[in-house]
Amino acid sequence: MKDLVYGICTRSWDGWRGCVDSWYATASNEHPWIMAPNMPIPQCFEVVYRGTTEPILAYIHDDVVIHERGWDQRVLREFDDPQVGLVGFAGGRGHFLPQAYQQPFHIPNMIRRDFISNMRDAEKHGKRFTGECDVAVLDGLALFVRRSVLDAWGGWPLDKPVSYFLYSENLCCEVRRQGMRIRLVGVDCTHLGGKSSGTPL
Repeated sequence: MKDLVYGICTRSWDGWRGCVDSWYATASNEHPWIMAPNMPIPQCFEVVYRGTTEPILAYIHDDVVIHERGWDQRVLREFDDPQVGLVGFAGGRGHFLPQAYQQPFHIPNMIRRDFISNMRDAEKHGKRFTGECDVAVLDGLALFVRRSVLDAWGGWPLDKPVSYFLYSENLCCEVRRQGMRIRLVGVDCTHLGGKSSGTPL
């Protein structure tokens, strides 16, 4: 089993420690962590990348509660395939509407199509899915990225107009550009929403 490191990006809302504790309580193994508080998301993610050496970086929102025991084994198992560059808990089997490149820029054309997850309120967002499958794009609530993907990318793009908005979509496009697979694992979790990650700086 390969090692991962938690990158904890928080603005210290009241319940963040309880959420992070749930990751540890349900994981099969102890994994190290690095904390980068009070930063915009790309800057925080870059600190995590530059400040660690583990082959898999876990970027989980500080308002995600994980309920499923052994979830980390499921995630890490996906990386046994060297073509897998990114894994997450929620996402879409399709990315962008077909007309996106035939029309002037229009944000609704950039949707995540056929959205699936095993969040406790999965049906509110799309369809419930408990297995594993390839997807085109992931929601940023939980991203597990192979370090070599970030190495090839040159780290998180801090000089681009991507921040709180579209950081996960940007990463997914880069993974696809590198010819690697994106996998979704239907882990039982709750995304409380609107906490640290929901307040852009």
